[in-house]
Amino acid sequence: MTAINKKLKMSIQAALLQAFKQSNDVMFYTDKNGTILDINEAFSRHYGHTKEEAVGQTPKILRSSHSTQEMYKRMWDGILSSGHWRGQLINRTKAGRELPVFLTITAVRDSNAAITGYVSSALDMSDQMALQNRVAQSEALASLGEMAAVVAHEIRNPLSSIVMAAKQIGSGRLASAERDMVLKVLRDESQRLNETLTNFLAYARPRDLKLERVDLNHLINEVCRMVQSNRDLLKSIELKVSLDKSLEPFALDADQLRQVVWNIMLNAIQAMEGRGTLGLEISHGPGQALLCVTDTGPGIPESAMATLFKPFHTTKRQGTGLGLAIAERIVKTHGGRIDVKSRQNQGTMFTIRLPIQE
Repeated sequence: MTAINKKLKMSIQAALLQAFKQSNDVMFYTDKNGTILDINEAFSRHYGHTKEEAVGQTPKILRSSHSTQEMYKRMWDGILSSGHWRGQLINRTKAGRELPVFLTITAVRDSNAAITGYVSSALDMSDQMALQNRVAQSEALASLGEMAAVVAHEIRNPLSSIVMAAKQIGSGRLASAERDMVLKVLRDESQRLNETLTNFLAYARPRDLKLERVDLNHLINEVCRMVQSNRDLLKSIELKVSLDKSLEPFALDADQLRQVVWNIMLNAIQAMEGRGTLGLEISHGPGQALLCVTDTGPGIPESAMATLFKPFHTTKRQGTGLGLAIAERIVKTHGGRIDVKSRQNQGTMFTIRLPIQE
């Protein structure tokens, strides 16, 4: 190596060290066994550990209850195989406060390509997540007036039917056939009222995600069995399901995603009015899982596509217009999205795209 090249290399190393020390992102350097050798000032500011406290420890001092041993094993498997890893974590400060971060880990190699250590860089996501929460709350508050009007309308109608049916039963003057019909009205309208209130509560008070490793194939099978058990709902509709057995379980909120699938399937079933084909297909590609829900119904009018996921907009005679709004919000909270394709008299396809993440 010439004197100029050697000087240039030393200059680059000095610049990288300066960037490491002064970076606003949390950074630390470990040896190949994961022992912390150095930290920057941002590390101490965010986590509360001094350099003396951190050096010689492992990143376990940052581990929160959200991070499992299994998750760390998968992380290190990825680092050892590709030399880097990136993803979101919730770490813990010295004081016990939870700190959401976007973490990047990069392997450092010597001239023989052997790993000598790792550089970790973490971006504090607290402000971004707080802003997202505030925006979501503002949107919810802004729609309260519209919600109040829809609530009054959607609750008044089934409630009036229930009151009238109760009076008829209480009169004691109904024939057997009439009594059966009135009891059916009571059941149907009570169920409708319950579904209405459930949707309003789900929209007004969204739950935080409770992530766990979920087998999407198993979840879809559960929802399909629930639909198939209700012949009054499915009628003559044929249900076709295609699973992806090679898709490994990944982080999802099973309860909330089950609601997403149910809402979209219910819309498709109602659109087909008792006949047609309802299809569900799971597949996956790089970094994402896909669930396609297709129907052979009349399709969605072009005029309704722009407001399809807006709350309180619906093309049905009855309904709050919240089912798809809730579904989209849940999928977005997972970091995914819903795409829709529809043609008049040729059916509709909803594609739910979910990131495969730890």
